[in-house]
Amino acid sequence: MVVGDEGSLAAMEAVKIESGGSIQLPKTVLRRFPKRSELAVWTEGDVIVLKRLKPAKLSAFAARRPEKAMPLAEIDAEVQAHRKEKRTRKA
Repeated sequence: MVVGDEGSLAAMEAVKIESGGSIQLPKTVLRRFPKRSELAVWTEGDVIVLKRLKPAKLSAFAARRPEKAMPLAEIDAEVQAHRKEKRTRKA
């Protein structure tokens, strides 16, 4: 057993790196992530780390211009771009 970030216990399972370099994640791990999640991958010594990338929140766009209110046209353009990106991820 391993203690996770939130203090929860997690079961450790062994996986193999296939000849093509791919790994098959256990179903118990896959259930914890939305389908088609994007993951960042890096190594720390002999450890491979996978971290789910979360899309930027719309409030992050507003934080770019704290002193000045965004014009409605710019807000609309940001929302439309976000929706378009979300639709292309689902495809």
